[in-house]
Amino acid sequence: MDRIIEISSVFVDLFNSSAGNQASTDESESPIPAQLQEVTEDYIQKILTACCSQQATSIPGFQSGSVVGSSGLRVNEFKPNLDWFNCTKPLLFNKDLKGKLVLLDFFTYCCVNCLHILPVLHSLQQRFTCEDGLVIIGVHSAKFPNEQQSINVHHAIEKYSIEHCVVNDTDGTMWNDLAVCCWPTLVLIGPNGEPMLVVQGEEFHSQLLPTFIETALQILRQASMISSHSIPEIVPGRTTLQSLASGKQSSVTKQHLLYPGKVFAYTKKLKKRKNNGNETLNSSNLNYRRHGKILIAIADSGHHRVVVCTLQGRVKHVIGGGGIGLFPSITKKGFKDGNFTEALFHSPQGICFQNSHIIFVCDTENHAIRMIDLKEKTVKTVAGNGKKGHDKYGGQMWNSQILNTPWDVVYYKRKARPQYQQQYTPQPYIPNQNYQQLQQSTSVPTPSPVRCLLIAMAGLHQIWALYLDKTSTSTCSSMKSKWCSKGLCTMVAGTGKEENRNNSYNGQRASFAQPSGLCLTKPSSRIVSDPSLYIADSESSSVRRMYLDSMGKYRVLNVAGGSPDPTDLFSYGDIDGGAGANSRLQHPMDVAWNYKRNILYIADSFNHKIKYVTGLSDSHKQNHYNNGGGNTTAGGIPGSTGGSVHTLPLPVKLNEPNGLHFIENPQDGSSLLLIADTNNHSIWVYNFDTYVIKKLQLEFPKILESSPSTVVGTAQIRLNRRTGGQLMLRGRVILGSSSGTDVSQTIEDQPHLNWTLQLPDSTWESKEIKSNTSISAVVGAAADFKYLIRIPKQELEEDKNNENTDNLKSREGNKRWNDKYNQDIENDSDEDSEDESDDEEEIVILRCQTSFCQDNDKCVPVEFDFVVRVRYGDEENTPQAADTYFSYTLPYNKSGKKLLTKASSEIDSLASTSNVDSPIELVNNASTSSHTFNK
Repeated sequence: MDRIIEISSVFVDLFNSSAGNQASTDESESPIPAQLQEVTEDYIQKILTACCSQQATSIPGFQSGSVVGSSGLRVNEFKPNLDWFNCTKPLLFNKDLKGKLVLLDFFTYCCVNCLHILPVLHSLQQRFTCEDGLVIIGVHSAKFPNEQQSINVHHAIEKYSIEHCVVNDTDGTMWNDLAVCCWPTLVLIGPNGEPMLVVQGEEFHSQLLPTFIETALQILRQASMISSHSIPEIVPGRTTLQSLASGKQSSVTKQHLLYPGKVFAYTKKLKKRKNNGNETLNSSNLNYRRHGKILIAIADSGHHRVVVCTLQGRVKHVIGGGGIGLFPSITKKGFKDGNFTEALFHSPQGICFQNSHIIFVCDTENHAIRMIDLKEKTVKTVAGNGKKGHDKYGGQMWNSQILNTPWDVVYYKRKARPQYQQQYTPQPYIPNQNYQQLQQSTSVPTPSPVRCLLIAMAGLHQIWALYLDKTSTSTCSSMKSKWCSKGLCTMVAGTGKEENRNNSYNGQRASFAQPSGLCLTKPSSRIVSDPSLYIADSESSSVRRMYLDSMGKYRVLNVAGGSPDPTDLFSYGDIDGGAGANSRLQHPMDVAWNYKRNILYIADSFNHKIKYVTGLSDSHKQNHYNNGGGNTTAGGIPGSTGGSVHTLPLPVKLNEPNGLHFIENPQDGSSLLLIADTNNHSIWVYNFDTYVIKKLQLEFPKILESSPSTVVGTAQIRLNRRTGGQLMLRGRVILGSSSGTDVSQTIEDQPHLNWTLQLPDSTWESKEIKSNTSISAVVGAAADFKYLIRIPKQELEEDKNNENTDNLKSREGNKRWNDKYNQDIENDSDEDSEDESDDEEEIVILRCQTSFCQDNDKCVPVEFDFVVRVRYGDEENTPQAADTYFSYTLPYNKSGKKLLTKASSEIDSLASTSNVDSPIELVNNASTSSHTFNK
């Protein structure tokens, strides 16, 4: 087998050099170039001769004989009693697979490089069917103990939509038989069980494999060595695993969430209270500052969408994926910008808020960063173009820069604060520099302000940045120019080698192993310092810390797990205790920072636990140059930052948690930890104050979003927040003629109307006073509707928060609002991005659904929406009640005797939102008026 691997390696190098080292991931249907055809044919002849195939002599140009050490080489059968997936029974080489080319994909589901092979295998399966002579079998060879369990392999197959056969080789028998040494490795087995090709790694597969397989099938088919028989045992979705084959487990397609990857929360403040410079913190304005609502963004990876909801589970937005509620789509995926119903994602993972209406998403399998605007209800790509790249340095602008499997993202902002600049800034390593020269203080320039996205580029094992503003090169030292332009996307840390290598001088000399989770620290002391970026480095089973110092050196140290040997990626386990290499993790996927207590939480995914690290120092003077060797807290482990690791006791059993986020509830000041329990398809909310954990129960509204093409009337009102109020929603739908004539014409069928009223949440109440369910079958007839809606008051909960306010006041003292500490730490939102909104907007939607049957008995569905946007005010003269009236003419085409289904989109372009003070009538078929008044 070693000889086969050696010959394959020579062929792969020769093929790639002949192909010009093309690394495109697009499958090409164009004819194979003659030069590549000759190289491939020559190799196939030699490899079959080397394996001493019985039919080799029947192929023109083949010689009989054998190569020393490989005479009669045949692959062994799979070990019996293994679990098979997408297959109803084990497959045998000398029976089921005889006469087939069998492509064995040796993979482990935690490996990002193995995931890069899946699109190539999917395209091969579409191009070459079983009857054509190709069978693909994934041989799962686990790296971690958790991956050996077949139920977890089943979850991975569903998560990544693997359709070819997979066998869970728990003992690695086939791995050892074929001398496989790395993930991924592909071995092509001939029609009689002879190894024909061995390819290691993920590069150049998209052209090499189709070319080789097509050429091999042509040659072997001419020699009558390929069989066209089908294999009925290959059935996607079926398995030999007893617990699943018996059908005892429910289908995951009926879950609200399907393998949620990451979760992020943001406090949406309802009011921005301005001060005159002399205002002190008292109970009134403290409560006012604390009031807000939490928005939670969930990367619903299995459904290829993003869900935005409240802390109570009320879903506000669903972006991409298609479908809502219990039956979302698991196949509607792709790469497309547009509005929320048009946009498409592919297995989104990392997610973060910039402010209350801008969300950034790692569209992982599209290799892109997407921006969601909750105000405009649009999705836009800001980096990447949907293709996997190999650039390890970057330097291109926006989506001109090709990315490689971004897995997590955080928004980082640093203001220019020269008064808080550290007196000591780490300098890059200079050879032959003595200790005295190293310790000499140097002048420290004022750091430039920064607004950027920090990205965990799992596919390249690096940390990247996308700069949202122009900044100096001190923050992106990999660039040689003086300035980093707005939109620049570049590497900031990591060599690109898959290692666990720390560096106390320059993060660009450090190495990562599939970074998968990020979180930023928030300084809790009055000494304002640069934050740190904590990194869940999954394949090294460690957590790393990257200091975001103002000079952009970004030194990297170890926090927990991993090995002192940077090339050792197999130091994993489940051991608490001292931080650094004294503790053990198993494939951590995310981290979260408790800024109230300086505690780091870790999603120890394959141990199915949440762990936390205490005793982490905020000091930037720790371990500048000794690489952690003198840190007794960490046991003297090189590259460690101190602390100790503990397991967070939880009353629920997690299953591969992939996401974490810590946030403070503005209503009561409680500390919350959000947990994305991926394989349980759930989001948990753990309260540190009450020690209670609750499942986030998503409540999908009947009408989630109104498409612009269906809105025929819009009104905007303003009501008193403190008192609540009433809204009268009424109007009339008229059946009219598109030509404006023949008003008395009778229609054959009477249109029926189905009304649906969607309120913002369950605290709102409504009473249906009148809503006609049909219109008379006469052009000009009308149907009226009338609803009374009671709107609850939006309490600031001053009485409930008095106790918390007194405690906060006693701790902070009588500080002024213009205190430097409050400006830099408490009010860390974007001034120009409207982080704090003046008021909260709620939306009421009244939808009417009807249909009209044509002469050929085909019924055309028609639906249209009336929308009322409710805003709140705190002034005493703010109205407590409002009255809105809509009038809409439902067009009717006389010649076709049907409703004009595209009329609503034409009307929408002419409609406008009415003002509460001066009602506006909508032109053409729809009109709206609204009045507000005080009681």
